[in-house]
Amino acid sequence: MVVFCRLWIFSLIFIGLVYHSDTLWCYQCGDSSATGPCITDTAAMEAEYIEFNKTNSTEKQDQPTTDKDTNTKKYQYLKNCQNSNYDRCVIERIEEQGQVHAYIRDCHNSANNYSFYDPKFLDLDPARNHTSCIYDAFSKRVACVTVCETDFCNGPQIAGGNSSRAQTLLVLFYSVLVVLKYIV
Repeated sequence: MVVFCRLWIFSLIFIGLVYHSDTLWCYQCGDSSATGPCITDTAAMEAEYIEFNKTNSTEKQDQPTTDKDTNTKKYQYLKNCQNSNYDRCVIERIEEQGQVHAYIRDCHNSANNYSFYDPKFLDLDPARNHTSCIYDAFSKRVACVTVCETDFCNGPQIAGGNSSRAQTLLVLFYSVLVVLKYIV
């Protein structure tokens, strides 16, 4: 029984270390046209997301690197929000008479200071992937804000994107059960 308890505690600690992450990742880009890549280039966003999930966790950094005096980023559309006060991802869309004036995907903080102010945006709940839109009669603009708080929630969702964690957890759980079967 003591071995069982030790093994179970070790498993819980291991799972906690593997699955705990303070880093939020969001899609990031901006456009001023409905045909711009921030809206239309979802295939490239998906490709970066797939490449991101293939890399080692220690390599998943979005730090600028110097290459012959030019700054480049590892990812064009993915952004690590760790080194900031950002706690959510956001999509902002501003249109006037059917034309897109701004489309922004990025990290955001809980200060509710979006490109277009309205008290309606103060009640957005990132846990619910909440969207709210307003119409400003003076400027004749529609502004929409979407907030969410999980990795890459402000862009294309890849089918089964987070299933690898669940599968790994199930394999680990069944491994513990098999070991316990032979111990007990």
